[in-house]
Amino acid sequence: MDNGMKSIIRSRFFLIVPFSVFIVYLSGCGFHLRGDADFDFSLLHIQSESADKIAKELKQRLQEKGVVMVPNANLAQAVVYLRNENVDRRVLSISSTSARLEEFEINYHVEMEVRKPDDTVLIEKQVFSLLRDHLFDETAVLAMETEEEVFRQDMFRETASQIIRRLQILKLGKIAVTEIAFKGLKSHYAVGESYIVDLVEKETRTHPVDIWLMISVGKNTWFVTSSEDKAQPWQIHKEPKAWQRDVSPTQTRHRLFDVFVQPHWAGEYVLRAVYTTAGTDFDLKEKTTTLRSNIAEASIVFKKGSL
Repeated sequence: MDNGMKSIIRSRFFLIVPFSVFIVYLSGCGFHLRGDADFDFSLLHIQSESADKIAKELKQRLQEKGVVMVPNANLAQAVVYLRNENVDRRVLSISSTSARLEEFEINYHVEMEVRKPDDTVLIEKQVFSLLRDHLFDETAVLAMETEEEVFRQDMFRETASQIIRRLQILKLGKIAVTEIAFKGLKSHYAVGESYIVDLVEKETRTHPVDIWLMISVGKNTWFVTSSEDKAQPWQIHKEPKAWQRDVSPTQTRHRLFDVFVQPHWAGEYVLRAVYTTAGTDFDLKEKTTTLRSNIAEASIVFKKGSL
């Protein structure tokens, strides 16, 4: 076999779809094999159960297409369950003359199911299975190892594309979601250092919102509100309290902190912010209809000594 033939790769893709789901596809569900996905939903949660590789790829692809990934299933319009991811490498042939590996097969499969937060099934369990045969070149082992890893990554991307196309059948309704982020925030601060943090919006908003600011230490979380006391310019509350209510769409930049780091602040914190529909209560158990932004999140360390 010449070297040119050794570069041949054969790919096969198999999708096992329950018959009832297949009928739905054929009866006008709006499923199309499009290059750019359009979704009739905005908020998604991915629940990975031994399927971290495809979960990472899928999250990245969906975020690039404008879907907001929420950290809690109760915040989502739909929950994608990914289970039993497995990558196998199987020998297909051995040289009859040298007794060395000639050809092997990479087999990847993962299970997917989509439900609402209340456990209503939106897409029944489907098994995605992808096979790639590879001809081994013993004269270029290192190159072959690199090429094999490229094949694996390509299999994750191809499977993610197939899952994205399945998600296009969902009709859950768009929610106007604003992308927000912290501005000016650093990961580490020393005592006496200026601590100035803004919350900024990355696109135009058309409706008023309530802003919620939270700070966590370990498993404990408090809600933050502003205070007129310059020595302690904010207050913390165990019960939900909005940082600011009924914020106009014209207000797109919000000063959260403008203080100097105090010695008694020393420690590690997680800062979070989120928008909800104006006038609503904050309830993590049922936020789908009121969530109006991604959840901005950042880790902060205040140190007593110099950095």
